[in-house]
Amino acid sequence: MTPTTLSAARPNARLRKAEANARPLVTIFTVLKPFVGEADTHQRNALASWQMLGPDVEILLFSDTSIPDDLRARFTCLPCIATNEFGTPLLDDVFRVAADIARGSVRAFVNGDIVLDQRFTQSVRRLQDSDLASWLAIGQRTELDVPAAVQHPAAGWLDDCFQKCETQGELASVVCKDYFIFTADLFQDLPAFAIGRGNWDNWMVAHSKSNGIPVVDITAVAPVIHQRHGYAHVSGGRGAVYVSGPEAKENQRLAGGRHLISGSTANWRFDKSGIRRVRWTSWTLCKDAFRFAGLLLRMLMRSD
Repeated sequence: MTPTTLSAARPNARLRKAEANARPLVTIFTVLKPFVGEADTHQRNALASWQMLGPDVEILLFSDTSIPDDLRARFTCLPCIATNEFGTPLLDDVFRVAADIARGSVRAFVNGDIVLDQRFTQSVRRLQDSDLASWLAIGQRTELDVPAAVQHPAAGWLDDCFQKCETQGELASVVCKDYFIFTADLFQDLPAFAIGRGNWDNWMVAHSKSNGIPVVDITAVAPVIHQRHGYAHVSGGRGAVYVSGPEAKENQRLAGGRHLISGSTANWRFDKSGIRRVRWTSWTLCKDAFRFAGLLLRMLMRSD
């Protein structure tokens, strides 16, 4: 390398580093339900927790209905343009728009009723600083009844919520996935999955593993809260949402199957000892058998 080339390269390297430092760590994006009833309560709770993550996080809100004015004043809000014949927003369009405007070096699609705390962003930073070049992070949620809106921004409400989760919460099955954290080079082109219906989430995991992308389970270091809710907003209830409904079946067709086994387990694990490869992913499913059986029973017995 000649002296001229060297001197020209150094300012560019400094500029890139400065730009990286100015960017948020992660862009969280989501598709929201109409702000009615329990969806209004749960989404406001979740968004308040995301906003408390601070400047490390950029938040993009997508919706095919009206977002309340007070939230529009606090967040970047975007319309869902592409929908299927049932009017359900399509995942490929949301991911495409988010990729075009996101400033975070890491992206996270998170369901709009999921409560997060600082352990979420701490885990993202550890993954970003790891030896893994590209990766997808997933984790189990903890179910908790949150019947009313918490008083924002009351001091300590988020800590209280997670403390309550430790004593009253219920860890969900590994087949339930409510967030996907991934490096910006991934998921540039997705099938036109219907959001909020079954089978696309398993595809995200199975597709990553089949392409040699590490899928990291961060449950042990980043607990998240899922606020329990009903499924009366979809005809046929929970079973139709995830298995038997026409949109779930179309997602299954686009995904090339349900991928229930390969799409439910991570092949890497992040816990207190660090980030490491998992040798026997089938053991994860064995340990989860009772939770999965309980989930199936609830789907068969309830329509709401």
